[in-house]
Amino acid sequence: MRWFVLMAAFGLTGCVKPAIEPGLCAGLRRPVAELRAGLERHSETPEEVGEPGTDVVLGFEAGCG
Repeated sequence: MRWFVLMAAFGLTGCVKPAIEPGLCAGLRRPVAELRAGLERHSETPEEVGEPGTDVVLGFEAGCG
């Protein structure tokens, strides 16, 4: 389910202007990728953790693309 939410949001975040601070994006790229992979691998993640985690991934990808 979370995967479908991620995919749907990509279409909605495609028009967001990328972040100006490349150092910030570079520093967060790996941890956010690991968070995304963990959420995809473990669909049993409690919603209290999965929803905010998904928001972090979507926000990062929208701002840092």
